[in-house]
Amino acid sequence: MPLQKMLSAPRAAGRARSLADRTAVIRLFDAYAGLLTVRQQRLVRMYYHEDLSLGEIAGRLRVSRQAVFDGLRRAVREMRHLEERLRVLARDGRARHDGVAGRLEAVERAAARLTAAGAETGPLMRALRALREVM
Repeated sequence: MPLQKMLSAPRAAGRARSLADRTAVIRLFDAYAGLLTVRQQRLVRMYYHEDLSLGEIAGRLRVSRQAVFDGLRRAVREMRHLEERLRVLARDGRARHDGVAGRLEAVERAAARLTAAGAETGPLMRALRALREVM
């Protein structure tokens, strides 16, 4: 769901914000919150972490719903811009993948030793191959 629709979708209408979109913004926030203004940080926390609606946030901050929408849109746009430039999350994802691949190789070597020792490892080896394929 595009950000504009995601931010403007009323919960009462039953349109749930996409979990993937929410998770992506929360990950961006975890990486770049310190580079946002205090107001932007507060808006993102209230909307994405506390799951408050635009109207609820507007009421608490005594601003218009449009002001909340615009502030959130600017904050998310800024975090995405920062990620495009700095690639903090992309590097983190690659490092995590490399770490998982290394662990998988160690398990594969251990399974090969078990196989050489005469242990029945057919199901384990099939599971490891399946893991390797999805990586």
